[in-house]
Amino acid sequence: MFSEIRLDPSSDLTIVGQIRAQVTLLIADGRIEPGSRLPAVRTMAELLEINVNTVRSAYARLEEDGLVVTRHGVGTIVQPLDAGTLKPGASRYLSNTVGVLIAGLDPFYLEMLRGIEAKADEQGWLDLIFDSQDSSPRAAAAIRPLTARGAQGIIAVSIGAPGEGSAEDTLPPIVYVDQPSRSGQVLLFDVDQAGYDATRHLLQHGHRRIGFISLPIEWPNQRELFDGYRRALREEGVDPEVSPLSVVEDFGVASGRSGLAALLERGDAPTAVLTSGAMLAVGVLQEAHLRGSRVPADLAIIGFADVEVTKATYPPLTMVSLPAFDIGFAAMSTLQRMMGGSSEKPKRSLFAGTLEIRESCGPHPMDRRSVR
Repeated sequence: MFSEIRLDPSSDLTIVGQIRAQVTLLIADGRIEPGSRLPAVRTMAELLEINVNTVRSAYARLEEDGLVVTRHGVGTIVQPLDAGTLKPGASRYLSNTVGVLIAGLDPFYLEMLRGIEAKADEQGWLDLIFDSQDSSPRAAAAIRPLTARGAQGIIAVSIGAPGEGSAEDTLPPIVYVDQPSRSGQVLLFDVDQAGYDATRHLLQHGHRRIGFISLPIEWPNQRELFDGYRRALREEGVDPEVSPLSVVEDFGVASGRSGLAALLERGDAPTAVLTSGAMLAVGVLQEAHLRGSRVPADLAIIGFADVEVTKATYPPLTMVSLPAFDIGFAAMSTLQRMMGGSSEKPKRSLFAGTLEIRESCGPHPMDRRSVR
């Protein structure tokens, strides 16, 4: 793999700096494991066709960074790398760069990323986007490759935390988005109120058996939506303990279909469904059509976290719309202040959603304009 190292004599970065940077990336990406030996100085010099003293200087800088240690008679050994090893100032080879962790490649995150980029563009910042694939360990490990590539701060969206378990002062500045269980600078959607408003809307249509399709409700952001749903049911005198719940594995269309199938197989099949994701709602609509259920006559549907495709379904889906662009813009603004040395106290900022009423619940009985 060391043959992949490319040196550019015309670069503003010295040859020593280029070797240091590229070896750091190999270590951060896990391609060189802890305990491995770097090539001997003379071997590396011959491979790169440079002076041995240049390689020796690069290895010395890597040792100063805490990435390797040189032992007489043994060689240069790669050290265990935790989240704090690549702390700010040690391996910053790119400038004006931030890392953005997202939970998955869901359409919902596109508008949030646009908000982050809009604010970043104002000052010429570059975003490095990392898909954590709904995996907390993967998100926690992302700090290594992101910091090695110059990320001076992190925006962590919806799952995981870079450097989880490491000392706070070893990490770059972090802003958490849609992570209610975190402390520090946290930006949240008002998910509890969104769940309440959506359920209340269905109750006003006369529904009492309202199903809920969600990812595990132990997840903090899923739990808050579920709490709002249960609060609205209790206010209307509906026992939330017996309300139909279907827990699915992901936010995809297929999970929406399987979630509705599970609810319809119950003896108390719902007449309305609230889903915790947009594509789940699309899947519910597909499954209803395949089973011959009319929407909204036989089944009303409301989804959470609106995306463009929900306007093009038949019928168009009523959705909770979240200010994704605004929270992305605010997250980047907050991170820039933190990276600039701001002493503002950690706080939790709340962003309210709105109910986009379309056709998947039918004419609202309280809206006279809808009554013929």
